[in-house]
Parts: sequence; C-alpha cells; structure tokens
Amino acid sequence: MVFELTMTNLISLAGLFLGALWALLKVIALQAEKRSNEKFASLQQSISKVGADMRREADAARQLETSFLRFQAELPRDYVRRDDFVQAIGGINTRIDNFALRMERALDNNRRGEHL
Repeated sequence: MVFELTMTNLISLAGLFLGALWALLKVIALQAEKRSNEKFASLQQSISKVGADMRREADAARQLETSFLRFQAELPRDYVRRDDFVQAIGGINTRIDNFALRMERALDNNRRGEHL
C-alpha cells in the first residue's frame, strides 16, 4: 500500500487537520465558557449572600439604635445622679436634725415647766 501525495491528497489532509484543530479549539472554548459561567454563577451567589448578610446587619444595627434611643429616653426616669441623690439625702438629714432639735427643746421646756 503506497500512498501518493498528490496535491489533492495534501489539501484534503491539510483540511482534515485544520478541521480537527478547529473542532478541538471549539471544544476547549466551550469548556472555558462553561467554566467561566460556573465561576460567574458562584460569584453571583456569593454577592447575593453578602448582600443578604449586609441587609441583616443593617437591620440589626437599626434595632440596636432604636433600643439605645429607647434606653436614653427611659434613663432619666430610672436613674438619679449621685449629686442629686447626695443633695436630697442632705435635705432629709437637715430636716431630721431640725426635728430632733425641736423635740429636744420641747422636752427641755417641758422639764423646766415641771420643776417650777
């Protein structure tokens, strides 16, 4: 079996080679496109997840801010400053001391009235 290399056979062989090369390149390109599509889909899913996480975090921050503002509004009702407390206790102590002095004077006056 002898093969003759005629121009027709050479052109046919080159055509077959170029066709096989084109088919191989086409398969490689389709695989690359499929892989890039998978990567983009994965990236899109990750971006969606990050977006959902960010919305959840924003909602949590908003709730925390609302809670803090409510706490600030309720704080003056439930909390007495130390200076105010000391002043109020000082006023009560002064009243008690004045009352004790009046009672002592009344008792002294009562005892003097008995001795006369």
